[in-house]
Amino acid sequence: MSFNINQLDKIEYDGSYESEEVFEKYQDSVLEEFALSSEGKECIKADPEMGFWIAQLIYYGVAYIGVTLPQMDEPDISEIITDLFPRKISLSSPEDADDAIPELLAFWQFLKSKYKLSNADIIINFLTQIEPEFNAIMNDSSNFGMAKSFMTMGQKAGFDMTDQNQMTEFMQVYNENIRKGQSNILSTGKALDFSPEYSQSKKTKIK
Repeated sequence: MSFNINQLDKIEYDGSYESEEVFEKYQDSVLEEFALSSEGKECIKADPEMGFWIAQLIYYGVAYIGVTLPQMDEPDISEIITDLFPRKISLSSPEDADDAIPELLAFWQFLKSKYKLSNADIIINFLTQIEPEFNAIMNDSSNFGMAKSFMTMGQKAGFDMTDQNQMTEFMQVYNENIRKGQSNILSTGKALDFSPEYSQSKKTKIK
C-alpha cells in the first residue's frame, strides 16, 4: 500500500500514546520514502546520518504549530527554522547547523517531485534564501531558550551533555554556584531542577 502524505492532516496530536504511535509511524515512513528516492540517495552521499533535521521539522510543525507537511506555508516554515530550531535544538558544535538546510531542501524537492505538494515551491524558495544566514541564526545565543542555554553552558564547562550523569552533575554544580551567589552563568540566576527539553544533536539514522 502506498504511503499517504496527508494522513496526519485530520489527526489531533495531543501527546497520547495513540497519537504518538501514529505520528512516529508517519515520521518513519516518510523518512524511509525519502531515503529510497533519488534526492535522498544524493543526500545520504553527503551526509550518511541524514534525517535529524527532517524529523525535527515534522515534529515541531505538528507538535508546536499544528501543521503537517502538506499544510505548511511560509510563515510556518519561518517560525520553525528561525525561532523553534535555534531556541530548542542544541548542537554539539556550530558546524552541525551546516547540514540542516541542504537536507531540508533535498527533502522538499523530493516532496515536490513525489507528491506534487502545492506548497513545495514556496518552501524551497524560503529555504534557499535562509541558507546563508541559518548557521548564524542557529548559533546566536540571543535566540536560545533556557534549556538550550543550559546545554551550551555545560558543554563550554567541559561536561558531556549527552550523558545523563554528566548533565545531572553540571546541574548540581550550577545550582551550588547559585546558592553561593555566583549567578552570572545564566541571566535568570535561578536554580535549575529540569532536564532540557531538547538536548539531542545526534542525527537520526535512516535504515
